Amino acid sequence: MKLGVISDIHLDVNEQYPVVELLAKEAERRKLEGLLLAGDISNGPKSTLRHLEQMKKRLPVPFWFVPGNHDMWDQEQEYMDSWQIYEEYKKYEECLCGKSVQVGNSILLGNIGWYDYSFGDEAYSIEDFQKKSRNGRVWQDSIWVRWNRDDRQLAKAMCEELEEIIKEHKGKRTISVTHMIALPELKVPLERVNWDYFNAFLGSRELGEMYERNGVSCAVMGHVHYRKRILKNQVDYVCACLNYHTEWQTQDPGEELRKTMQEIEA
Repeated sequence: MKLGVISDIHLDVNEQYPVVELLAKEAERRKLEGLLLAGDISNGPKSTLRHLEQMKKRLPVPFWFVPGNHDMWDQEQEYMDSWQIYEEYKKYEECLCGKSVQVGNSILLGNIGWYDYSFGDEAYSIEDFQKKSRNGRVWQDSIWVRWNRDDRQLAKAMCEELEEIIKEHKGKRTISVTHMIALPELKVPLERVNWDYFNAFLGSRELGEMYERNGVSCAVMGHVHYRKRILKNQVDYVCACLNYHTEWQTQDPGEELRKTMQEIEA
């Protein structure tokens, strides 16, 4: 069963482009049988939930998703905390958080993942990372996301949840989807100013280690606004971020989407 993989479609920032329609056309062109969306559909639950309904109506194939950190942004302060938002997403049949789905010969599972600062430069302290601010730049999760839990504890809990579900399907082909990255090879290059610090908020080394010790076949992720695919220790790591239109390499959104989307077998 052939699935398309993409993340960080940012439908609100990219609203001047028909991204959902282009996703539908690309799914038909490639004869896909499903789509995996690895988070950052748009900024905040009100926008993301609306776009999820749009995709359910317009996409010609089933899709599955996990939310990204942008999907969790409560900029209008309408929710008690981030857990309440997360539960809204989990109500969707298409949401992989906390569940497993048999698709073709594979088991799909996933959650948002989180960051534990393990990709940040060791020159900084835990207290430095907890500030989520460097040289006048602020990591926006510190303003709009309220888990009421330490980042490192949350990252560990998300990883443990995935591992429990993976172990339930021991011996089967498993495809895990998170928004956060699981490999240091996927970090933002250090020649980018301040990213020795901000890489701390991209994911967790523990996630990749867990995938490898449990024999996960494919790990889908996003978040970094880079596009890379790495086969490491028999795990196929796929990061296919569409990104903001201001970051695109071409002026043609259809071409940009075609260049971004990856395919995997389920």
